[in-house]
Amino acid sequence: MITPFPDQRPARVRLEWGLSGALQLLGPHGSASLVVVVDVLSFSTAVTVACEQGVVVHPYPHRDPAGAEALAADLGAVLAQPRGDGRLSLSPASLLHLRGGRLVLPSPNGATIAHGLASTGATVVAGCLRNASAVARIATEHLAADPLNDVVVVPAGERWPDGSLGPCLEDLLGAGAIAAALRDDLSSESRAGAVAAARRDDDLSSEARAAVRLWRATPDPTASARDSTSGRELTTAGWADDVTIAVDLDATDTVARLVDDGAGPAFTAA
Repeated sequence: MITPFPDQRPARVRLEWGLSGALQLLGPHGSASLVVVVDVLSFSTAVTVACEQGVVVHPYPHRDPAGAEALAADLGAVLAQPRGDGRLSLSPASLLHLRGGRLVLPSPNGATIAHGLASTGATVVAGCLRNASAVARIATEHLAADPLNDVVVVPAGERWPDGSLGPCLEDLLGAGAIAAALRDDLSSESRAGAVAAARRDDDLSSEARAAVRLWRATPDPTASARDSTSGRELTTAGWADDVTIAVDLDATDTVARLVDDGAGPAFTAA
């Protein structure tokens, strides 16, 4: 008999990397979960920026370019292209001046995770540094709505050349920022004192608490995200504006929520 992988219960706020980790933590009752996909550089940031402009964003797995092209054609949507030639892309800066419409946005990490979660029944939102506090407020409301509800925070990570998942600093910091703000929101609804503090900590799994501690212990966490491997890679390649947009903490109250509006999974402003 195969022993099930531990899913961090009974904590109501849990954290795990990538699509496989998210599915593991959802368990059989995904409809009770709010899943926060955190891909700071750059999917979650790009989705948030686009939804700020009233755009409907369709996430699509990066491994299926033909499918993404077909979906864009069917919807009359713009298909995001690779960075580099001025067209719309995963570059948040390229999306700042959009006004409405639909965008098909493939990516190997955040988009693939979001697309993979669409059929689970969970509520899925895009979380990043730009909207960390706004996401935390929605998460707090979700937990308060039903004692059986939970929150699953999913740092997306990067992909190594062999396709395996590589944890990355900026996504762990983004997850920590959201979890820290969520913990603060929970504390405002609890009694003051050590008992309440212990109860709040019990709401978070060890993994989620570790992300909070990293966020709070880092002297300048947004600078650390900027100086991460991915941040330095984008800056060196000429995409410093994307990094600046991504590390602008709490720049917006917009939270992009994944829905099916009849045209497949799509992020719209909550």
